[in-house]
Amino acid sequence: MKTLRLFTIIMLAVLVLSTWAPAPVYAKGSNTLVVDLAKIKLARLRVTNKTGGTLYVKFSGPFSYSFAATSQGKTTFTSVIQPGKYTVTVTSSACNGQLTYRRKVKGGTVSLPPIACKH
Repeated sequence: MKTLRLFTIIMLAVLVLSTWAPAPVYAKGSNTLVVDLAKIKLARLRVTNKTGGTLYVKFSGPFSYSFAATSQGKTTFTSVIQPGKYTVTVTSSACNGQLTYRRKVKGGTVSLPPIACKH
């Protein structure tokens, strides 16, 4: 009976200590890109909306960005676009179809030609 009691106490002690011990962690390699945004020159987008509706601009490339210009005329968005080669897709709520541009962004201002609907 003493052996059973001793065995039970030892098993309880092992269980309690094992819950306090750090669990093994298996790290998986990550391909994340760590970027110091203070050192990168970000670009801003400038568009001229002459569509009569909302102008939607989507950047696809190393990063993705979406913009919507609701007002007519020139709109300049804040500097958020990181450098790289992008495909720019432009659509409007007032027009059918889309326009596609290719742009290499280095910083500064990315300007698109004025966008108007053909009626």
